[in-house]
Amino acid sequence: MNLRPLWLAMGLLPCWLAAQTPTAIEAVEYDTQGDRWLVSNGSSLLATDGPGGAYTYLGSAQASHGMEVVDGMLVAIGNNVIRAYDLTDGTLLGSLVIPGATFLNGMGSMPGRVVVSDFGNGRIHRVDVSDPTAMVATLLATLPGSPNGVVVEPAAGRAVVVSWGSNADIFGVDLETGAVTTLVDGTGLGNLDGIDIDNAGNFYVSSWTPARITRFSNDFSVQETVVSTGLASPADISYALALDTLGVANSGNDVVTWHGFAPEPNAIGAVPASRATTALWTGAGLSLEGALPGIWTFRAYAWDGRCVATAQWSLPAGKVYLDRGHLLLPAEPGRGGWLGQLQAPDGSVHTCRIP
Repeated sequence: MNLRPLWLAMGLLPCWLAAQTPTAIEAVEYDTQGDRWLVSNGSSLLATDGPGGAYTYLGSAQASHGMEVVDGMLVAIGNNVIRAYDLTDGTLLGSLVIPGATFLNGMGSMPGRVVVSDFGNGRIHRVDVSDPTAMVATLLATLPGSPNGVVVEPAAGRAVVVSWGSNADIFGVDLETGAVTTLVDGTGLGNLDGIDIDNAGNFYVSSWTPARITRFSNDFSVQETVVSTGLASPADISYALALDTLGVANSGNDVVTWHGFAPEPNAIGAVPASRATTALWTGAGLSLEGALPGIWTFRAYAWDGRCVATAQWSLPAGKVYLDRGHLLLPAEPGRGGWLGQLQAPDGSVHTCRIP
């Protein structure tokens, strides 16, 4: 007897595995543990490996607006309801309806919490998601106008919120007291939508008017345009710290675009093919090889995107082995291990998984 499922025997794929086409995207989020991008799609949620990759459903999960990978799960806004999903198969873990909410839109996160904006009434909510079956929302602040994208900067104890409208503002909200600070009083940009932060603490902001990505220094004293083409009503964005890559959900054409910001290799000279730069995890340590002597910079990331360790080593040219102790990893093992990122003396960037 042939015990294979009928759909497999017929060469078919069930709908949750078959390639899909984004049709109503609004938000994108990088999943470090799965090394993939999650994309809101109206009444569903899609996953893709990135540029050129196929899109598949994440089970029956849904997201219409902001979402965050936090504490090993995905927390997403779906038509004014906050839901938590298992990252593996999209199983629903819990949901929350905030009384009085009118248009939940943007979301930022830190361990155990998400911060959510209400575009309709200006409210900023802090939501305890440590127990997804019993999430609890607290009103943190009320902002003028229509708050949109949110990013949480735990080191500064604040959420940074961008707003809609002409010559839009950027606000800071204290995570404990709810005190509001105007960080930028008029950006010169219209209809700010998404915001995220990179390894150096710079902020990236998407705007509709004009359609561009603007990078702000951490104190917002400097701003520069970093992407000005290939965008269509850029909505929510996600900066993958481990990849130094920004994902942009373009709501105007339902296309996700990716923009790399890894440091460019320096101009010292080409590395001979016989001595190409490599960085490999061997099972007990790192094996590094390069033609140039100099500084190697190491960062390790948890599955929720947090940077958990940094180190620098001045190494000679050739092959060098570093045991685990040099990596300064947390004593407690990470769920799913760590994602290591290394920048070599020649400027090239390498990644490896560390169990």
